[in-house]
Amino acid sequence: MPSPWFCWWCEMVVPIIQKSAPHAEHFIQEHLHSPQLVAPSGAAPITLTSGAGAWNLGNFGLAFIATDAVTSVFDLHWIVISGADSNVWYEVVLYYGATDIECARAAFGRTAVFTSSITLPLQTLLIPANSQIRGKMMDDTGGAICTAKIFYHIYD
Repeated sequence: MPSPWFCWWCEMVVPIIQKSAPHAEHFIQEHLHSPQLVAPSGAAPITLTSGAGAWNLGNFGLAFIATDAVTSVFDLHWIVISGADSNVWYEVVLYYGATDIECARAAFGRTAVFTSSITLPLQTLLIPANSQIRGKMMDDTGGAICTAKIFYHIYD
């Protein structure tokens, strides 16, 4: 009999199983990945600036993950935001690949009692190996700035 393991995301017990078992694809795709990694690692966070005017995306910041830097399939799970400079609502949009396909959005608001950073959940589909990750940002007044790092897992 396989050993059970409780999946908090699925809220169900997932057996530790052979690849041929009926739930193997779910188990492999959703539960077998690496320890959490951070990008950019060992470097300053990426600066994102919103466009002029309310809810206009700014230009791309530097890549969180450069093309060919992650050579396995991976997914994103968290984003940490810091250095938000204005008491406004922010929305960060992340993109992957050479053609910048949208893969995640995160939103937060800053108030006068905002702490120095906030960590927000993200959930993406599996992203192809060797894909870059870049981001843009917008806010409800225009011209705001924040910095960010992302957390990801690779699948080998």
